[in-house]
Amino acid sequence: MLAIGYFPTYLLGSATAAQLAHYIKKDIPDFDEKVEKGEFSEIKAWLTNKVHRHGQRYKSLDDLLEDQLGEKLNPAYFIDYLTEKYTELYKC
Repeated sequence: MLAIGYFPTYLLGSATAAQLAHYIKKDIPDFDEKVEKGEFSEIKAWLTNKVHRHGQRYKSLDDLLEDQLGEKLNPAYFIDYLTEKYTELYKC
């Protein structure tokens, strides 16, 4: 079976994750240290407040992000993530 529809779904999820990571780091400046220590309670609370508790309240992902973060899905955060990751990895 050819499942061509999965790639866009994964891409949207990755772009959304990068944008959420940007905003969570603004609200929780020591985000990376908490993850390294396995301290997820504050991160889980943030995600619950901003995303999970809303369920199907919004008609679209853009509506959720705009209401909770102040902007619609913005691919710039994912591009920044990839640029930083691969520039460091390949020393370019």
